[in-house]
Amino acid sequence: MNEPESMREIHEIRERIYEERKGMSHEEYNAEVRRNTDALLEESGHKLIPVEGRPGIYRMVRA
Repeated sequence: MNEPESMREIHEIRERIYEERKGMSHEEYNAEVRRNTDALLEESGHKLIPVEGRPGIYRMVRA
């Protein structure tokens, strides 16, 4: 297949992520997603605020 370099890189990244996660339980996967989300929010200067009256729903604001 003749694909652009950027698409090849995306496919390689997706394959690597699949290999890393294929043996994870749902709990392990959710914990990893949460860690990654927290790191991204901190890096970008944002935080999550619970929405009043809507349990489990959050909004993103600048920290």
